[in-house]
Amino acid sequence: MTHHEAFEHHEHPGQTGSSKTCRVCSSAHSPEQSHMGICNNCGYKILIVLFIVMIAVSYVAWFGIL
Repeated sequence: MTHHEAFEHHEHPGQTGSSKTCRVCSSAHSPEQSHMGICNNCGYKILIVLFIVMIAVSYVAWFGIL
């Protein structure tokens, strides 16, 4: 039984070479400058937004505004 061509491995355009693309901004970066496919710049922005959301939620929980 022969394998169907759909089961053959094909190179994906985003996985060739040593640069990867960010999942958030789609910019090219090296694998050393990323974590889980997200570049450092977007990672810092996400952390800042999460920090602000945590402060807002704790304020709401503390003062019972919700």
